[in-house]
Amino acid sequence: MEELIRLRHELHRNPELSGQERATGKRIRFFLSRYQPHELYSNIAGEGMAVVYRGKEPGPTVLFRCDMDALPITELSDFKYKSNTPGVSHTCGHDGHMAIVSGLAVRFFENPLEKGKVILFYQPSEENGSGAKESIERLKELDLMPDYAFALHNLPKYKKGSVVLGRYTFTAASKGLIIKLTGRNSHAAFPELGLNPSAATAEIIQHLLVLPTNFKYKNFVLVTLIHVKVGEVAFGTSAGSAVIMATLRAFDDSDMHLLSDNALKTSTQIATRHGLAIETEFTDDFPASVCDPQLTNVVEKIASEQKKEVIYLNEPNRWSEDFAHFTGVCPSVIFGLGAGEDHPDIHSPTYDFPDDLIIDGVDLLDSIAREITSSESFLKY
Repeated sequence: MEELIRLRHELHRNPELSGQERATGKRIRFFLSRYQPHELYSNIAGEGMAVVYRGKEPGPTVLFRCDMDALPITELSDFKYKSNTPGVSHTCGHDGHMAIVSGLAVRFFENPLEKGKVILFYQPSEENGSGAKESIERLKELDLMPDYAFALHNLPKYKKGSVVLGRYTFTAASKGLIIKLTGRNSHAAFPELGLNPSAATAEIIQHLLVLPTNFKYKNFVLVTLIHVKVGEVAFGTSAGSAVIMATLRAFDDSDMHLLSDNALKTSTQIATRHGLAIETEFTDDFPASVCDPQLTNVVEKIASEQKKEVIYLNEPNRWSEDFAHFTGVCPSVIFGLGAGEDHPDIHSPTYDFPDDLIIDGVDLLDSIAREITSSESFLKY
């Protein structure tokens, strides 16, 4: 336990942003070298790593994912292990997630699996949404696609050590929408000689914001305006271009498709009516994290056996997780580990992962691994 805490503090002290996790990977590899994995694959989707432990007999392959990247947030704390990197910090708890998954290496070295195979997967670039999708393609190339995949995420505002499950979906689908309008500049004294997109911009914004109520969806959808720019700061010039950016969210992937189509159709109709050229683009695309019912039952069963409180969400979390890409390619589940009801929220400058959650996470994932690899009902090899 003390060794895992030291590892977390070292990772916390040296955070790296998405796509820059080189030193993080080096520290993890040094730690793992003492616990002799059967195989270790590096450079997956950047600095990602797949660490393999095999059982004595054939059986299912189970993957446990942890995320490696930090956030561009200045940490406000006085910990001895606070971030050494200005403007960057592990204020989402990925350092704790890595420590938990690294604890599994200790367990499997000291008490090897009887059956099957476990992949400890250290994934880069979770925060920018590119890591999981790229990782899956590389895992396929390496013949490392699992039969089952799991991930956990610490959750402040829930009782410390509790296990938080989604009934059907754990996190929402989301994507960024970028709309570019092109008209024609003119002198501000003669706006009638140009084609100013301001009126169309205002109209598009109003229509985007009411899309969730103007169409029938199966479940919750949301449009959040995040950025608008019309023209340049030049009082002598009538604007000739505009950019609108919004985030779309939905609890259901089919609703996300409908919401996206409606947003494009509405925006294009308005732009065309105003005589403007329009370009649209989607970015930061996260599907919904769908919870496999059988795996959810396993997590609930083991959590109950370990006397952990199990909490089911009344509705999915509104935020998104790129582990959702795994839920689309194999039976998977992501669940929460309560970080404390009064604990600072993730992505806040005072957040820090609670060290005493590490052993809870290791115990839970270790038992899940042994349950899945040894149970007849999960044999798929």
